[in-house]
Amino acid sequence: MISSSKICELAKLKKEISLKWVAETGEIISVEKCVPTSFHGEGSTFNIKILPSGEIRKVNRLTVIEINGEEVVL
Repeated sequence: MISSSKICELAKLKKEISLKWVAETGEIISVEKCVPTSFHGEGSTFNIKILPSGEIRKVNRLTVIEINGEEVVL
């Protein structure tokens, strides 16, 4: 298991990861290849760049349920 507080550390590494999170609609979003690009320290969001499309998405770290196949806990 990974603590949600470790997401900030992952964002700093900027290495490719797989990620699953729960959207506002309740849908589980799964991205196989992405790179965290920035972490908003005062808030709870971080940006990811989805590979290979290059799309940038903002993700709330409290909604992340899995990183690289490992469960994320609060």
